[in-house]
Amino acid sequence: MRRLLATAAVVALGLSACESVEPEAAAPPASTPQLDKGDKNRAKPDDRKPKQERRRPSQAPPPKEQRQVVRYLVTDVVDGDTVTVAKSGGTTIRIIGIDTPETVHPYESVECGGPRASAAAAKMLTGQRVQVVYDPSQGRLDTYDRTLAYLTVPGLGDFGLAMVRRGLAAEYTYDTAYAKQTQYVQAESRARSQRKGVWGLCGGVDTPLATPEPPSNPQPKPGTCASGYSPCVPAYPPDLDCDDIDGPVSVTGDDPHGFDADGDGTGCDS
Repeated sequence: MRRLLATAAVVALGLSACESVEPEAAAPPASTPQLDKGDKNRAKPDDRKPKQERRRPSQAPPPKEQRQVVRYLVTDVVDGDTVTVAKSGGTTIRIIGIDTPETVHPYESVECGGPRASAAAAKMLTGQRVQVVYDPSQGRLDTYDRTLAYLTVPGLGDFGLAMVRRGLAAEYTYDTAYAKQTQYVQAESRARSQRKGVWGLCGGVDTPLATPEPPSNPQPKPGTCASGYSPCVPAYPPDLDCDDIDGPVSVTGDDPHGFDADGDGTGCDS
């Protein structure tokens, strides 16, 4: 028995001397276990994303604060392009960008379309509370110390533009271009082409109002003398004053012109 064991040991040693030791191959990385559909839907409690809370109506962000609009009462409509508002005890506003025919100019006569433009402005503005809008491209005051601004009227919008569109005012650039110039020029062009307001009635602004003046010392035509006067006096009508004739005159009958105020038979003697 001992001899058999010794023989086996010798054989084992011989076999081991003939073998080379191969390095042990690295174990493949452990693969991530695949989750079935049921496993995918079952996330760990710690891995779940917190749900976003729905915003309640009471938690809605507050609305942005709106800029407060200040309006002033129109206290007087001077003419079609100038008004007075109840600001700082009374502020006269010269509307930027428009020009209407004159009605109250101290050195100019009433112009064609002026009364109509003034009446339309009064209708649009009287009793209204308007927003006074300044234009940084223009000065704050004109040469007459009037405030230069646009007027915004509730329910109407830009007052100056409304006047131009109706043909009641012309576009007017005083010195430098103003913010609404293009809009006003286009509005005037349309009003002109449609012959609205002063464009059809007067041919434009700055047209003197046609008011025929009676000629001084009118000379009567033959056969047109009024009876009861000597020398000849033009027949009535029209009514004449003493400044219209070369007086005095004798009044021998009816006195339709009223020359003989004191009834002494002589008219225009004083």
